[in-house]
Amino acid sequence: MEQLKYEALLSPIKIRGVVLRNRMLSTASTPHFLQGLEGYPTEKIITHFANRARNGAAAVTINHFHQDNIPFPGRAIDNPPGHFNLFNLEDYTCQNYMCQLLDAIHLYGSKATAYLMADPGWMYRDGKVPPPEPGEAPKLPPMPGASQQPQCSETDRNHDASDDDPPMDPVSSYTKEQLHYYAQNVAREALDCKRLGFDIISMHCCYRHSPHARFLSPLTNDRTDEYGPQTVESRSRFLLEIYREIRKAVGPNVPLECVYSVDEEDIGGYTVDDTIEFCKLANGLIDIIHLRSGLMDPQHPLGFTSTEEKPAPYLDKMAKVTKAVHDLGLDMVVCASAGFQDPDLANAAVAEGKADLIGMARAWINNEDYGRLVYEGKKEEIVPCIRCNKCHVPNGKTMWRSVCSVNPRIGLEDKLERLFKEPEKSLKCAVIGGGPAGMEFARVAASRGHKVTLYEASGALGGQLKHADYPRFKWPLKQFKNFMAAQMEKPGIEVKLNTPATAELLKKENYDVIVAALGSTPVKPKMPGADGPNVHFASKVYGSMEKNLSDNIVVIGGGDIGVETALYLCELGKKVKVLEMLPELIMDAPHAHYKNMVHNYWRKEPNFRFECGATVTKIDEDGVEYTNWKGEQKKAPCGDVLLALGTRPMAAEAMEFAGLSPKFYVIGDCNEASDVQHAMRSAYGIAMSL
Repeated sequence: MEQLKYEALLSPIKIRGVVLRNRMLSTASTPHFLQGLEGYPTEKIITHFANRARNGAAAVTINHFHQDNIPFPGRAIDNPPGHFNLFNLEDYTCQNYMCQLLDAIHLYGSKATAYLMADPGWMYRDGKVPPPEPGEAPKLPPMPGASQQPQCSETDRNHDASDDDPPMDPVSSYTKEQLHYYAQNVAREALDCKRLGFDIISMHCCYRHSPHARFLSPLTNDRTDEYGPQTVESRSRFLLEIYREIRKAVGPNVPLECVYSVDEEDIGGYTVDDTIEFCKLANGLIDIIHLRSGLMDPQHPLGFTSTEEKPAPYLDKMAKVTKAVHDLGLDMVVCASAGFQDPDLANAAVAEGKADLIGMARAWINNEDYGRLVYEGKKEEIVPCIRCNKCHVPNGKTMWRSVCSVNPRIGLEDKLERLFKEPEKSLKCAVIGGGPAGMEFARVAASRGHKVTLYEASGALGGQLKHADYPRFKWPLKQFKNFMAAQMEKPGIEVKLNTPATAELLKKENYDVIVAALGSTPVKPKMPGADGPNVHFASKVYGSMEKNLSDNIVVIGGGDIGVETALYLCELGKKVKVLEMLPELIMDAPHAHYKNMVHNYWRKEPNFRFECGATVTKIDEDGVEYTNWKGEQKKAPCGDVLLALGTRPMAAEAMEFAGLSPKFYVIGDCNEASDVQHAMRSAYGIAMSL
């Protein structure tokens, strides 16, 4: 019998009446735009979650069981949250298609977890929010581009993560009658889920974002009765009453999971020791204590909130809870989540007793075959997640789509078999450019039997991703770049470094397909001083120019490149100010979780300054002149100026190679200057169509 490489992670475990085939859970992570507003799982959702089960998830979590109670007036395009898929369990159609989803999960030997989140209707006898009083009307959303006071360093530093929390009713406003209805309605929904075929019942109890979660925290519990903040027992009383009602409803054999913030010590709330005390109180009632971070945004760790050495930043705290649960002999298991993808890390966590189960979300999205690769011990084949959070809610042009930057198949899973057919013959292909688009085309084309030669003018692969070797917060992108470069060693791919492609060179080779992936080039503005000796492109400073820059720098352009370059230079001891014309920095970055975490990172960087709503008018040898949002003339003194004002696709340069082969394509930034996700999708589509 062959020994499993990740034996601890892949070992089965029995929890009440359910046997999990391994310790890998697919946590609540429904890409919000996989389908439209249908109140039931469509084939897109069914295929997506069936893939997680097929590829090894021991349990697949399904959430979003409530119709949205918030009206969205105005044009739909101005209200992206209104596009989220929300399943109406009370509808016959939903019940039918939910059963089809569960059958697909069960087909592959996985269990299905129902993830119950707060419904405002739970406070009422019939489980529904009363209609609004006559005359009440929802506020219209602001029009896109509506005027607003732009952000600047001075106002931004007065904020912290808690300012981003949604407004909530104080828990003291709830009557005991409402608490009774709440517990009864949760239990009814749990029973409905069991009747449909869910195997495990879970409840979202973290981040202080739901009524029952706000009872748990001394930061949000303002009651003066037996449910008040005095002790862990009093704060936990309401939640444990809910779980007792659930247990009565679903019977003795259904495992109950509680998704719980491991602590709130960083913001002055409850401690890890308090969490251990909660576990004691819940012993025999809650079977899985699923630990998350204290704040919602860091639960989705980025390069800014985790490190290459410590990609799962809360594991130490979770390990302390796990040890206590084991030492006390409590009848429950501990699931650790946030940042797990590396199977070495996950396996060690289980083997060393730091966790009993490992919860993963993005691992199943950027690798739909993640579980298969873990079973086969092929860590080197697992595509690294770049932690961009686009799978949650993107922004900019991708706002209404579910995408993954490194997995071009996400969003297309239900139709891939219809979109592409097997190649009729092997083609001889040339790829010009070794950036992400060029490498993805080569990888996919070679996997389909084509012969690919990749020409790279420089001495290394990576294209614009090479900058990720330098800032410490870009380690996820560095891992991805290195992974893609390693894929170029596979059969069917020949890489020619230090070899600029020319029309004459390619014409001699008689290629069937030529693919131009030349990338893009930075744009220089037409303004006085832009050609000065102290003016440089931000994207060109990495690895060579940093030490020659002055100690005071101005970056013109507050998009991703401008902000990340500024933060990198701040880490090197430079003082940097970013000037941005738009009202906010990194406007096109994913707004769900990602943006707030980057904000909180730069708020703690003393050398970083910025001003939005700033229109630059002139660059001098001693600074940058600009007009602020009030129309006032200002000057930012500096020694060097970095430009981060976008890039131009090198499509015109690519036309040199047109007509040299029967098929010619332009992909990635060479076609449209954008990001990794667009580069990968464009390359994948062309390679699959050959």
